[in-house]
Amino acid sequence: MSHPIAAPVLSPAAGVTRWHALYRIGAYCALITVVVFLFQVAAYFLWPPPETVAGHYALLQSRPVVGLVSLDLLIIVDELLAIPLCLALYMSLRRVNESVVLIATALTGASLLCFLIGTPAFNMLYLSHKFAAATNAVERDGLLAAGQAVLSFWQGTPFQVGYVVGSIDMILIGWVMMRSDAFGKVTGCLGIVSSVVGLGVYVPKIGVLISIFSVFGMQAWYVMIALKLLRIPDR
Repeated sequence: MSHPIAAPVLSPAAGVTRWHALYRIGAYCALITVVVFLFQVAAYFLWPPPETVAGHYALLQSRPVVGLVSLDLLIIVDELLAIPLCLALYMSLRRVNESVVLIATALTGASLLCFLIGTPAFNMLYLSHKFAAATNAVERDGLLAAGQAVLSFWQGTPFQVGYVVGSIDMILIGWVMMRSDAFGKVTGCLGIVSSVVGLGVYVPKIGVLISIFSVFGMQAWYVMIALKLLRIPDR
């Protein structure tokens, strides 16, 4: 006969809140990411980014917040929001295929690190202060060259590696989602299609146009993920 003290250990309520908070936080982060994206789109049209390093410096000195946003500051916000979202996805999908989800999580970390290191916003803000304080043409020319190097670095290895690795990560997550009762085939398929289309950015001449469809598909995917995370039971 079972000892009565053991009953509370088996109570369903004991496990209900184990990962409940993480799922909700991950869902909210996914929704906030969509809001941040919409703000990024609006900001691009309201405050078109300067075309020169000197223009960025001037904007950073006159309107620092606008200048930082024009230099992809919000990507840092996106990547930080991705941390709890990634953890929530790992915990919710680990029973489907833990090996693949773990690989995807590691790729997410690598992509996140690339974007955080490469984003030029605060580097350019620092250089803009130095540029404003420069007392001669030689110093200003050197700081303009430094600013161009920062922008080139951002568009080079960090962005390209982060973008490709991040796309592979989302393809793997989508594949596991298609085999999950909690997320389902539609959610998983949307993630895979959006990620694959996003890689179309490397198609000559029309790559940017192709990638636009991916970006909007990805926002729809985040909304679907958020809704699923809010509904799944704790595991």
